[in-house]
Amino acid sequence: MKQTEMSGYLKMITVGVGGLLLAFLFWFLPLVLKEPLIRAAGEGGYKGTCVLIWISGIPAVMCLVRFWGICESIRRDQSFSGENARRLKQMSQYMLTDGVLYVGFLLWFFLSGWYVGAAWLIFPVLLAIFISVALTVISAVLSHLVQKASEIQEEQELTI
Repeated sequence: MKQTEMSGYLKMITVGVGGLLLAFLFWFLPLVLKEPLIRAAGEGGYKGTCVLIWISGIPAVMCLVRFWGICESIRRDQSFSGENARRLKQMSQYMLTDGVLYVGFLLWFFLSGWYVGAAWLIFPVLLAIFISVALTVISAVLSHLVQKASEIQEEQELTI
């Protein structure tokens, strides 16, 4: 598979993930959570949760923007570059921010007493925290590996 072809496929996947993410955050979750959260936490709790969900989408969208830049680097045959290492590091920071947001939500969830009427919400929030932590670690490790590969590539170019 050629670089441009691979980059094109990755960009299509990025657009698809972005579209599904926006539909999930702005349509599906608010729709599914409306009745149970209004019963458990009232209208204010529901609106606050929606705002948190929308805010948590910002780091995810920023990750997709950074990944688009990585796709462009792949298209130009510059996969292992310091710039891609920085992009991956930024992605890990964005996902860490998302994880912190959801840990804050979980604390709010318990302090406000919602767990009594909406205990089912604990699992999806823990899942979101786990996914955020996993993506943080994966992005940080990939950043480190891409940086090392970039350094090796630069040394190789200097010796030739």
